[in-house]
Amino acid sequence: MDGKLIFLSHKGSDKNMVLEYKGILEKLGYKPWLDEEAMPAGAPLERSLLKGMQESCAVIFFVTANFKDEGFLETEINYAVAEKREKGDRFAIITLILDDSGGEPDIESVVPPLLKPYVWKQPKSQLQALEEILRALPKDIRNDSANSNTPSSNLVSRQEIGSELSEDAKSVLKEAATGNGQVLCIRTFGGVGVRAGGKSLVGDDGPREAARWKAAVEELQRHRYIKDIGYKGEVFELTKAGWDMADSLLDA
Repeated sequence: MDGKLIFLSHKGSDKNMVLEYKGILEKLGYKPWLDEEAMPAGAPLERSLLKGMQESCAVIFFVTANFKDEGFLETEINYAVAEKREKGDRFAIITLILDDSGGEPDIESVVPPLLKPYVWKQPKSQLQALEEILRALPKDIRNDSANSNTPSSNLVSRQEIGSELSEDAKSVLKEAATGNGQVLCIRTFGGVGVRAGGKSLVGDDGPREAARWKAAVEELQRHRYIKDIGYKGEVFELTKAGWDMADSLLDA
């Protein structure tokens, strides 16, 4: 099993939308598995699908109004359920319910019965969908940010560093700590999105406000309160020092 390989399951009519997610996941260092792109010419389809699923650490089902539990989608769902039973926590089934055209899809009618026992999410934006994906991936294939690699003797005291942080940086740190411990600063097709702990920080001021919060993220990284887990400068998690500082800020 490849800890970076993620199987992307979708209906053919949603291909362009899924390609956008594939591109961003690749930027974050993952290896999205997408049917014909991952299969050599002449390969038996069902055997290739099974191999792709077995080698992956997770499968993402992109569910829209077009998604029907039939044909090869049915095969992919069966393979995914089998992998989950065999691998347990080392394999994730991630179901995203997406609005592909207009109007929210009817959850009861579009989510296949075999996927309903697993947690599904209905994100309101591409950035929120990416956050749900990263949060749902198996923990043992993500970098462990609970332990900082920086010796404590090289760190300035929490009180001293806290006094040097800008108010924006403190806000990002506190939002991350009260949420999922993650900070996202991702360039999507709609511009730059900055989220902390699941909360969007960029409002209606567009590029100016995005630059403001991006600077706050860079400040936290310089102080080693957050750690880049995607190696692209877009996805971060709190370090142990970051959790400790957030606790002191929240208790103040």
